[in-house]
Amino acid sequence: MKAFLARRSAVIALIAAALLGGLGALPAQAQSFPAKPIKLVVPYAPGGGVDIVARTLADYISTKLGKLVIVENRTGAGGNVGSAFVAKSDPDGYTLLLGSNANAINNNLYANAGYNAATDLTQIVLVGTVPMVLLASPTVAAKNVNELLAQAKAKPGSLNVGSGGSGTAEHLAFELFKRQTGMEGVHVPYKGGAAVYTDLIGGQIQLFFNNQLGATPYVRSGQLRALGITSPTRSSALPDVATFAEQGFSEFKAFVWWGVIGPAGIPKDVVAQINALFNKAISSPEVSTRLESLGAQPQGGTPEKFAEFFKAEMTTWAGVIKAADIKLN
Repeated sequence: MKAFLARRSAVIALIAAALLGGLGALPAQAQSFPAKPIKLVVPYAPGGGVDIVARTLADYISTKLGKLVIVENRTGAGGNVGSAFVAKSDPDGYTLLLGSNANAINNNLYANAGYNAATDLTQIVLVGTVPMVLLASPTVAAKNVNELLAQAKAKPGSLNVGSGGSGTAEHLAFELFKRQTGMEGVHVPYKGGAAVYTDLIGGQIQLFFNNQLGATPYVRSGQLRALGITSPTRSSALPDVATFAEQGFSEFKAFVWWGVIGPAGIPKDVVAQINALFNKAISSPEVSTRLESLGAQPQGGTPEKFAEFFKAEMTTWAGVIKAADIKLN
């Protein structure tokens, strides 16, 4: 009898130890993310659009949600240095990238971007999209896209199209438009956008695709005419400018965009928690108002939605870059 009781006591002790061990492990397993500061890498210099968006998000999450996010600028090679750094970081969710449309472009634009955007990244949440506006010089008679195409057909070689440089969003938007419509035009690359506007107003070039933020003051002042905008619906900033879709060009989709991206292999539950954290920021009045002031339409949404968007962007721009034979060192 004593032996039986001893065995029973031993079994009970083992069960209790197992239960206590399991309960003791629960807090670590159920611990919410993040348990330490998040590093949000900006692959460009301070002061630009990507940097402003990153700091807006980091400030809101740190001060309003109580989760510290630290912005770190890692510049070089058109954003490739910072992006490659994140792609090669530990997939624990604590090193993230405030990425942009460049991340869906650069693998096809550069001989060696330092990472593979298709396999080395995790898309977490799309932050915002900025539509592109087709601007025309005062010397261009066309008032809309269809009139422009008619002019281009009637007067071949009459259109010079500026951009801030080869491989920029402005250049690629033009190449996509040319590919979809058959419009002929000569690409004229500049070193930055300021000189483009000077020559566009002066009539040395005829067209320029630029983001809504850059285009708006010139359109409002009457210095330039906007022939179309790539937003799904008309922009409140430029309500008189018809969308490309309205004018029969629903397949023409060109945007500047920003998104939160991590290295491949982040656990799905961590991705979900990061996504929820940034969605709270994006949907807040403070952050959404700031995004709108930058010409952006706040987005948000699921990781799956962003991954689908990212894949479509990669496919589109790979085709454009190959067809136009654009390469950067």
